[in-house]
Amino acid sequence: MWMVQMNVGGCSAQVRGILFDKDGTLLQFISLWGWWAETVLSGLERELKKEGGELPEQPGYILGVYIEENGSVRKHDRQGPLAMGSPSQMIGIATYLLYKEGVPWNEAVQRVTEVFDYANEQVLDRANIVPISGVVPFLERCRELDLPMAVVTADDKRPSEQHLEKMGIRQYFAAVIGDDCVEHGKPYPDMVELACRELGLQPHEVAVIGDSVGDMEMGHSAGSALQVFIDEERQFDAKPAKADVMIRAYDEIELTL
Repeated sequence: MWMVQMNVGGCSAQVRGILFDKDGTLLQFISLWGWWAETVLSGLERELKKEGGELPEQPGYILGVYIEENGSVRKHDRQGPLAMGSPSQMIGIATYLLYKEGVPWNEAVQRVTEVFDYANEQVLDRANIVPISGVVPFLERCRELDLPMAVVTADDKRPSEQHLEKMGIRQYFAAVIGDDCVEHGKPYPDMVELACRELGLQPHEVAVIGDSVGDMEMGHSAGSALQVFIDEERQFDAKPAKADVMIRAYDEIELTL
């Protein structure tokens, strides 16, 4: 397997593979998770009302999203739980709300899990999942160069594959690694190490592309060749710590043999 020269933003590295985060890196984050967050918060509100409670004054903080006056979710905190946390971590945060109202923890977990499961089941049909600009041509270029690719996501494996299939890009990836595939999720190196084993590569032979600090820390801790931070939404003025370079779009990356 040959090396491919990756040039981006004044940085360069020779790589044999590329690992991609999913949400905010392959697909526009809110196009999937906006409706999902609205549904989860609505479900949590119903459960809390059964106990005579209510959502906090700023309920978006539970998931790390910003709620508009009309109740819709159009933005998220790139350093919040929805952006970087695992499904089980978010369930834990929401479960505490019911526990505070006197619901036994085991019952609270069950009720919150049902809220999350409903949102997960409905989101594929209700959400309009939109790819990040330029991602498909970039994936095609990688395939032309026989560059193996994998997804490393804080989401679980099964729903992640469903999201990729709905966008029509699952076939580009030799592996999909979810939070439920490893002992330690982001920012630990486990996902990179597992993805590399499945691709038959070493961490120092791959680049990591992601849109969160957790992605960059994960790649850096694994010793990957290059950490590329993508910020299509232009929320960052400068690249975050552990990122080697920041881009706004995929056409800023040049791949050559």
